[in-house]
Amino acid sequence: MKRIIMLTAFVLLLSGCSNSPAATPQEIAKAYEKDFSASAMIVFGDNKAEFDVLKNGMSISISLNSPAELSGMGIEIFDEHAKITYNGMEQEIRKDSLPEGTPFLLLEELFEELSDPDDFSLSTENENLAADFGDFSAVLSAEDFSLISADFPFYETKFTFSNFEFGSTE
Repeated sequence: MKRIIMLTAFVLLLSGCSNSPAATPQEIAKAYEKDFSASAMIVFGDNKAEFDVLKNGMSISISLNSPAELSGMGIEIFDEHAKITYNGMEQEIRKDSLPEGTPFLLLEELFEELSDPDDFSLSTENENLAADFGDFSAVLSAEDFSLISADFPFYETKFTFSNFEFGSTE
């Protein structure tokens, strides 16, 4: 009887220490098909910026809040284009003309990868979900899958998110 109790305790101990998340990549991908908005801070190299981001359908809009000299600049990413607006001026460019590792292209890549369940693996990290994409990673809330942070080590770029809210599916 003592062995059965010890064996049961051992099995429970092993299952309680599992690093398997309570969510699946499919559930997260479904959440990221929806529109959403958030505030974010980005640190890339020695630079730092704060912005608001809105995903609406296939379009991603970014509005810079800081640094002060860029406050009010808007960037909209759609199809193969990026539209940049600032102080009443507007310029549309092809995304492929931008340097690899441009922060808002990394952000677009993050959102695209989160909406494809075959592109990442999940584990738990301090009561949150850790998504591993190979070249970069993200931490999401286990409660509602909202982004907490994303790290692109190759580009020395890290995003931190707050006020993340999912909308509806269009």
